[in-house]
Amino acid sequence: MRTFFFSHKLVLAVAAGLIISALYLVWSAVSADPNASLITTTVTRGDVVRAVSVSGVIESADTAELAFPTTGVVSKVYVVEGENVQTGDVLATLGAERLVATRASALAELTLASADRSELVTGVRGEERTITDTTVAIAEAELARIKKSQALAIENSRRTLLNTTITARSLDEDEEASAPTISGTYSCDEKGTYTMKVYSSGAASGYSATLNGLETGTFTVGTDQPVAFGSCGLFAKFTADERYTNSNWIIDIPNETSGAYTQNSNTFEKVQRDAENAIAAATEAVTLAQNKQQLENAAPRSEAITRANARIAQAQARVAEVTAQISDRAIIAPFTGVVTLVNILAGETAGTQPVITLLGTDAFELTARIPEIDVTKISNGQKAKIVFDAKPEEPVTASVTYIAPVPTQINGVAYFEIKLMLDNQPNWVRSGLNADIDIITEEKAGALVVPNRYLSTTDGQITVLVLTNNVTTLTPVELILRGTDGQAAISGVKEGTTIVAP
Repeated sequence: MRTFFFSHKLVLAVAAGLIISALYLVWSAVSADPNASLITTTVTRGDVVRAVSVSGVIESADTAELAFPTTGVVSKVYVVEGENVQTGDVLATLGAERLVATRASALAELTLASADRSELVTGVRGEERTITDTTVAIAEAELARIKKSQALAIENSRRTLLNTTITARSLDEDEEASAPTISGTYSCDEKGTYTMKVYSSGAASGYSATLNGLETGTFTVGTDQPVAFGSCGLFAKFTADERYTNSNWIIDIPNETSGAYTQNSNTFEKVQRDAENAIAAATEAVTLAQNKQQLENAAPRSEAITRANARIAQAQARVAEVTAQISDRAIIAPFTGVVTLVNILAGETAGTQPVITLLGTDAFELTARIPEIDVTKISNGQKAKIVFDAKPEEPVTASVTYIAPVPTQINGVAYFEIKLMLDNQPNWVRSGLNADIDIITEEKAGALVVPNRYLSTTDGQITVLVLTNNVTTLTPVELILRGTDGQAAISGVKEGTTIVAP
């Protein structure tokens, strides 16, 4: 009986466990996020590019295998492999050393003539202009200083003249009263005469006076101390216990009857003459400095330019004459570059076969082959992104400059050769470097961008699955450009929209 009970109890426990597991699975299926397994991305904005990708090699745009124009014994080879040369340099000669020396002299004469003309046209150096400008400024400052100092000297001398022994004198020859004492310094500018008419008044001194002439007014006569009259800095003191009623006095400015007047007048005239002479000399110094400034900064005369041009033409003709003589018996560099091969030595007999190879270093061009399936997508002027195997971390840009009109057959496939010119040539570029080339045939900048894999076609319409509030909606879009980089430019949805991979 006990065995039966335990046996049934085990069965019941297993059954209960199965029921609980089933209920958990049902609950999990119901409560789980239905979008948890979806692959999503966000619509962004960027550039989509369609490109043709090929490989190529860069080579110098200028390459020349050079030979002597005639046969003969080589007298001298002037270059070695790896040497940089300039256009017109003599590389090797057949017995023309004297001509080479003459040409070097002619080139030096041409350089001197060109430098002389450049100096003539350019004018004086900036440092020399600075010196002349400074000289003018100093002369002008000295003129201003002299004018100021001489004006002060004239004013001081004139002031001394006007204040020459200022005294009062009576108009009445029978005047018995003592003349008033005049003190102070006359500060006004006009010459002339003061007239004082004294009359009895209630003033402390018993007198007052009216003033006419240089100034007018009335003032109280002082006998204890000087009293100012007018506003030009002069004072008058009358003598106590003298009788001044109805007396008349005049004061001359300046006092020409003074013994010092003549000396002061002569001094004033001399100061004026000295001032005129000093100012005239300083003015001439300014004019001289300005004339020198204009002369040094003036444009060259046409006759001087003509002579300079004639000297250059003469030197050029001499160089051309000697070069022509040398070219009959020499190898001359046709362009700037580096010598890559020298296959001749002095003393050897040279024929007309190439003996020196020159590689241009001023410009490089990239050569690639485009299969016929892509050649119609390529046109001159198209931009390309270049990544060199030797420097993959520094990509450069280039432009298509040439498309061969006739193909080359390789393993039964037609390939068209194209050439590209680098937009900016890095200094590390060398002839023979291999590169990966992406020629941009179509580009859409600033477009709404999604990966190609998120696009699908439904009933002939390009669509995307838009995810909103955990609900996906099939939304039609316009495909603007499908790029070769796995991206596509579209319209019909907003930037930032979440879409689901189909």
